Amino acid sequence: MILSSCGALVALALVAGGYYWWGGPHERRVAQRVLDEACEGVLPSREMRDVLGEGPFETGPGRVDVLMAGGASDDDGSSDHGDHGGDEEHGGDEVRGVTCSVSGDGVRMAGGNTNEAEVTVTVQSVPQRRDDDTGADVDRAAGRGYDDGPLYPRLSAELPPVGLGGGRRGMFTTDEGFSGDSDGSGATAVTLLDCARDRGSLLVTVAAKDEDVTLDDPHRRTAFARIATATAAKASAKWGCDAEPGEPPRAVALPVNADESVRLADAAGTCRGVPGRGPGRGGRLSRVWESASSDAPVEVCVVAGEQPELPDKKPSDGGRRYHLVASYGPYAEIERLAYERRHGEYTDKPGPGEAPAGRLAGGGHWASAACRDGSGPALFTVRDGEAWEAERSGAYKRRRTKPAAADPAYERAALAEFARRSARTHGCETPKLP
Repeated sequence: MILSSCGALVALALVAGGYYWWGGPHERRVAQRVLDEACEGVLPSREMRDVLGEGPFETGPGRVDVLMAGGASDDDGSSDHGDHGGDEEHGGDEVRGVTCSVSGDGVRMAGGNTNEAEVTVTVQSVPQRRDDDTGADVDRAAGRGYDDGPLYPRLSAELPPVGLGGGRRGMFTTDEGFSGDSDGSGATAVTLLDCARDRGSLLVTVAAKDEDVTLDDPHRRTAFARIATATAAKASAKWGCDAEPGEPPRAVALPVNADESVRLADAAGTCRGVPGRGPGRGGRLSRVWESASSDAPVEVCVVAGEQPELPDKKPSDGGRRYHLVASYGPYAEIERLAYERRHGEYTDKPGPGEAPAGRLAGGGHWASAACRDGSGPALFTVRDGEAWEAERSGAYKRRRTKPAAADPAYERAALAEFARRSARTHGCETPKLP
């Protein structure tokens, strides 16, 4: 009996020890350590767990950068958890950034199943810009020579993003486009915080992918957005930004998809007032994809012709399509740099980083407006569908079909109305137009 009792006690101790090491407090501490060490300690634990589940977690390649706004870099390569003096303040034109990726089994779904999820977070400081900055200061050599990636994440805005609401400068967008190739499980949430005492801003970008979870669920959209806002609050305190983070978002709207166009005459958001006269003889544009006007740092309006009544029609069918995009703050800066990297080597004509307005080398036009909030000049562009897709592709086409005679006139008219309304909403000056 004594031996049996001792054996039972030993077995109980082994079971308890196994629970401690593999299913209990130890496992939770290991999972928490992953979150604490990723992205220099600015990830919000509760919000990350709301998407990734309780663990275990795995981290992907991380990166810590100290860049100059013009393109020079003092980064450490691809450090997972590099230490660059996390609590120090950074000023001037220095841009400090950290990127990390964390994956987990996801939250438990109906029926008891879990779904794999991954979150990639990028946190960057944004220098204060002069009120008289026109944006015409992109160095051509720096623009072409910056090969380590974009200074800031470039938003793929084929369809309009929505604002985060609550007075925040932020946005939410899915990976859906007109081609219909996306599985609809990926999304990007962005928030931009103004630092105290003219210290610039903090930009937080969260790219999340949650398998087998539809973004039609408002709880999932809000969970993604809360990672961005909570990360921004922690980074603000750690990096000496001292911004006012505000309350967590309560609900995030669902961006329009490719099947959700409205009549141009009914446009009430980012496409409001855009003219409907299309290219060519008697051509008209009658459909738009838009979002409500907001404080989002990127606003998009897509205008197209009438959709043909065909059994195999696509949402993008219906003739020529135009993309109007307004970019503010760091998004205006990266668009100017991206244009210089793509076209500066092939043309001597000034681009968006060298002149306030003009014609784009790949097709389309741009305008700009001074913004007196320290975020730098806003950039407004219009491109037809072919030029927009070429600009976002990896290959450079030096030659493309000459646009119809009416295209430039319509592009300028549409850009003028779109830019004026957007600049007014954001408190910027009257745009300089081509």
